[in-house]
Amino acid sequence: MNAPDRISSALAGPVAFGPFVLDHRQARLSRDGEAVALSGRPLEVLALLAARAGQLVDKDTVLDEVWGHRHVTESVLKVAVNALRAALGDDAKAPRYVETVPRRGYRFVAEVRPVVAAPARPSGAAEPAAPALIGRERDLDHLAALLASSRLVTLCGLGGVGKTRLALAAAAVQDRQGAWPDGVWVVRLESLSDPVLLPSSIAQALQLGARAGGGTAALAQALAPLHLLLVLDNAEHMVEAVAALVASLLEAAPRVTLLVTSQVPLRVGGEQVMPLAPLALPQDVADPAPPPEGYAAARLFCARVRQWQPGYAPTPDEHAAIAAICRSLDGVPLALELAAARVPLLGTAGVRTRLSQRFALLTRGARDAAARQRSLTAALDWTYGLLSPQEQRALQWLSVFAGSVTPDAAEAQLAGLGEGAEPLDLVAALLERSLLVPEATPEGPRLCFFNSVRRYALERLAEAGEEAAARAAHLRRLVARFGCADADEFQTPMHRWLPPLRRELDNLRAALRFGLGAEPPLRDDALRLLCASAAFWAVGGLRVEGLRWFDEAQAVAPPEGELALLLAHARGMFAARSQLGSPQQALELLRQARPLLRERGDHRRLYQSRNAERYLLMRLASQEDVSELLADMASQVQPGWNIVARRHLLHLQAYALRDRGDLEGYRQACAALLEACKAEGAEFECWPVANALGQALVQLGRLDEACRVLGAAAAQVWARGMQREQVPLLAIHACVQLFRGAGAEAIQAGREAAALLRAEGMLWWMADALPWAAWGQGRHDDARRLQAWADAQVSRRGETRGPLFSRLRQAFADVAGMPVGAPPPGGGGAELGDAAAAALAFGA
Repeated sequence: MNAPDRISSALAGPVAFGPFVLDHRQARLSRDGEAVALSGRPLEVLALLAARAGQLVDKDTVLDEVWGHRHVTESVLKVAVNALRAALGDDAKAPRYVETVPRRGYRFVAEVRPVVAAPARPSGAAEPAAPALIGRERDLDHLAALLASSRLVTLCGLGGVGKTRLALAAAAVQDRQGAWPDGVWVVRLESLSDPVLLPSSIAQALQLGARAGGGTAALAQALAPLHLLLVLDNAEHMVEAVAALVASLLEAAPRVTLLVTSQVPLRVGGEQVMPLAPLALPQDVADPAPPPEGYAAARLFCARVRQWQPGYAPTPDEHAAIAAICRSLDGVPLALELAAARVPLLGTAGVRTRLSQRFALLTRGARDAAARQRSLTAALDWTYGLLSPQEQRALQWLSVFAGSVTPDAAEAQLAGLGEGAEPLDLVAALLERSLLVPEATPEGPRLCFFNSVRRYALERLAEAGEEAAARAAHLRRLVARFGCADADEFQTPMHRWLPPLRRELDNLRAALRFGLGAEPPLRDDALRLLCASAAFWAVGGLRVEGLRWFDEAQAVAPPEGELALLLAHARGMFAARSQLGSPQQALELLRQARPLLRERGDHRRLYQSRNAERYLLMRLASQEDVSELLADMASQVQPGWNIVARRHLLHLQAYALRDRGDLEGYRQACAALLEACKAEGAEFECWPVANALGQALVQLGRLDEACRVLGAAAAQVWARGMQREQVPLLAIHACVQLFRGAGAEAIQAGREAAALLRAEGMLWWMADALPWAAWGQGRHDDARRLQAWADAQVSRRGETRGPLFSRLRQAFADVAGMPVGAPPPGGGGAELGDAAAAALAFGA
């Protein structure tokens, strides 16, 4: 009978102790139903000691029973016991499971009880198993490769991200592979507070004798002949002492390899740093309910729920809540495990709704965990306490940035603190501890916070009484940022200025929310920020939200003065560009602000304002002579303005040809402007020009050619993911397709455009195209009802139809015998809502 068989016969069956179950015959150790990473010789040692619980088992007996009388050194046994303790979370100084009897052997001190076997599983059924190291398989392989090529590997990351768990798993793998003749040793440093005791603590853990603990030199001398892997866990609170010790060991003990876990690198020569990121989150943020098995964060979350609620399997209704929890907690394992502990009481939906009080919610850590890992607050307290006072204040002041921040903006935010330290050095220190996370973007690096870290830092900022000052500084930086962008966008192709501003959206919202609720002068700064961001809200696919901000600003804006006039100009421009709100009201706002712009000699804004006026007059079908307007625009043009700026005037001059009946001249002017924009590389600016050219072709009766021009531009819009920003173009393309014939492709284009318009409350914009969708499918009564609805939309808004929609309406009158304003046969239709109209046109 070999050693494993002897041990198995002694155990007879699975046994339990504490939260663990040991099934030696299946070579499996589990804790609360989840597999524990322990196998090979350490598992055999555990089984032997558990089989003789309460008895002293001398070292020779363990070596004989487990290693089978092979000639092995005693250090191998120490490695196995060390790995065993690490897996059990046991402490050699205060053992709960395995007691060391000095110079003699070991005793298993916990109560061991038999486990009643479960009913036999059906033949062929899969044995359930949960990986002990969820979502870290690639990290484990990467760490193994680094250990094979470097003598010092430092595993870095935010507290709670799983550094210790990964290091212990790596140590177990290394031990099983037998690559270290003198063993794999793990030394936990979190309870060690005096750096002077570091050498002696390591010497004691490795059982090297009292002389080896006499200092760094003595420890290095003792380790010099040994070939081993030494894991130093949780070194961040004494990083300088650990760095000095490690440097000495690397020089004096050439066959010792070190794996260190720390929130910061050691900065020692030859160090290979391995940053450890949180667990993977759902990739597609547009999917609110991805299945939990599809990403590691949810797999860990569900596995930990099963520790508290055996047999837990999330229902499809829970998928969205689980994804939201994982995203909110950034995939940080400790936070996920603490959240999972609340699920049996609150359910996943309850945990999701309470995450705004996360520091009160996430407190139910394991009693046998280190104190700093029993709650989210304790984990962050530990990390925060390791920062210098300057670094703590820097973390607080940067926490007012929402989403992410550029390094330049972070440096500027910290420049006024007067702390003595260089702002970039403070930012680097926070990056080093993973309190800030780098993010690569096409425009350059940005810095992000984990959600929990930001909330924690904001609480410390409020406690320090500096939140208002930090938010005021943040607001001023956003005013400067969007002020520059407001000027830049005038002559800069949209694909250059819009994407960088999108990355500031969360910051913009935070600054407006704070500033509009404050007293002057901060409220005035917020109003200036809204003025500077008007173009961003209008063309960035955020029309409805922008309108809400302008409505909120109107309630606190000054009734008169320069700022009131600038706000009137901005709101008028926003309304003209977004096509939300009354065109007459927008026109009045722009005319109200015009004298101020002229007095200030603000050529750019005056040029933009007159351009917007012209489009508003077109929407109102005004017969007003616009020759003075165009001459005024031309007089504002400055030397050096490029085609991006001058296109507005050129576009309106093309419209003037159309209004005089010169449709071919209009088409040629649009085609020339399109080529000029292409030559400038202004792809986004080409799209509205292509829109105008397509409409010119429709008016000339060249529908096939119009579809080709509009279709090419629409394809570029979809390829760029800019459909929300270019809804008018997509809608016009759909309108022309439906007018040509309601085939499957046209119906799909119409359905997509209608959905985009409905999201902005603008389905009325393509109202006259919807009847053609039903008419082309032979549903003539439905088409007449839809035309009645379209007529009501035009009447309600007080606008007149442009040339394209006038053509669609007249054509429908011709084919359906339904003159403008005439009710459909049998009545009805005008009362349809947007959802009902879209469903009637395109199906549910």
